[in-house]
Amino acid sequence: MSHQGLFLRQFFADFFHIGAILPSSRSLARAAVAYLAQKQGPARVLEAGAGTGAFTREIVPLLQPGDTMDVVEINPKLMATLRRRFELEFGFQTPEDVAVNLITNDVRHVARNHQYDYIVFSLPLTNFPPALVQELLELMMAQLKPGGVFSYVHYIFISRFKYLFGGSTVKAEMQANRQIIGSFAARYQIQRRAVWLNIPPSWVYFWQKPG
Repeated sequence: MSHQGLFLRQFFADFFHIGAILPSSRSLARAAVAYLAQKQGPARVLEAGAGTGAFTREIVPLLQPGDTMDVVEINPKLMATLRRRFELEFGFQTPEDVAVNLITNDVRHVARNHQYDYIVFSLPLTNFPPALVQELLELMMAQLKPGGVFSYVHYIFISRFKYLFGGSTVKAEMQANRQIIGSFAARYQIQRRAVWLNIPPSWVYFWQKPG
């Protein structure tokens, strides 16, 4: 099965954790790792919600000797595909002195164990209840090193459609999530970029923890 076909099937099976119909485009993935591409010296990287590896494919060539990367995906079928890509695809090969950890788990159970220089986050925050959004963002910023950069993706049109056609409970949760995300953005956001070459078009937000 193609990566697109597998992703679509898992979308219908587990919309709560996936939240997108197709894997992210290369344009979106490259935008999400823009700050990582500027890194100097060894770094620890967390990819939260790796899926079938659309972002991973862009991160791996940026890794240098001494780097460590934790790739976290909660869906075992998506992770199985990602493991095969590391085994078989040239673009997923890393030098021996780069450590890549493929972890099938909830990112909340992984991130507490380490501090990260870069976090590439592609979990669908707008799908989650407000308490979980608050918990995830607090954890991500707590585990981000001073001076480190957190990037996350937000689909430009999907949330609007969900809000327009959702019931009162959906609308209330979406408003609460916007307030939560907005409070973090007010403290940490340094940039946002629109990526139109993606289905659906997306924003990429960058937050930086004060150093």
